[in-house]
Amino acid sequence: MLLAAMIVGGFSGVSSAGQLSEMASAQELIKQLKSIKSIHSTFRQWVQDAKQASLQDVTGTMWVQKPGQFRWDTNNPYPQSIIANGEYIWIYDEDLEQATQQKLDKHVGNTPALLLSGDPSMLADSFSISAYLYDDTKEWRFDLKPKGEDSLFELLRVNFKNGKLLDMYLEDALGQTTKIEFSNIALNSAIKQNVFTFDPPANVDIIKDF
Repeated sequence: MLLAAMIVGGFSGVSSAGQLSEMASAQELIKQLKSIKSIHSTFRQWVQDAKQASLQDVTGTMWVQKPGQFRWDTNNPYPQSIIANGEYIWIYDEDLEQATQQKLDKHVGNTPALLLSGDPSMLADSFSISAYLYDDTKEWRFDLKPKGEDSLFELLRVNFKNGKLLDMYLEDALGQTTKIEFSNIALNSAIKQNVFTFDPPANVDIIKDF
């Protein structure tokens, strides 16, 4: 998936056709992410185990607002909400009638959604980044591999086209993969602040994990 003529001319660090050096890759990813102030979109998410057996196939809605705010709602049959207000993150499982509150981890390696809502200039500190540009589709692909050992995933891949997020792919140490495709994207539009507020229902068990 990813403007080769422009990039080859603009970066001396191109290591092969369509691929940038690590420094140039980080710079290009930062540029892409800095243009994003907010996102509202729908998504479809597939999860497979190491043998490519389907574990989950769900749809939902995502909201992102910089800095540090996001909401991720999945629909039936696995209704769940993940809501962050910049300081805390709530994970609400409707079926279990349970809500967990945690301090928002500022490391993308532990909370991939922070790739979109966090400070992009810090990414190179935590990741080795490779960027690829595809001549035929004019899409950017970025592969992020965590430098630390405490990350929840081994590879995070994100694709952009014309400044819009297309999809994300994650792979963990056990070979489980998650593919997320985004659609109906509204970029840099106003989002009401109450979207990022969670008031637990009266019948919900609350777990504070901090």
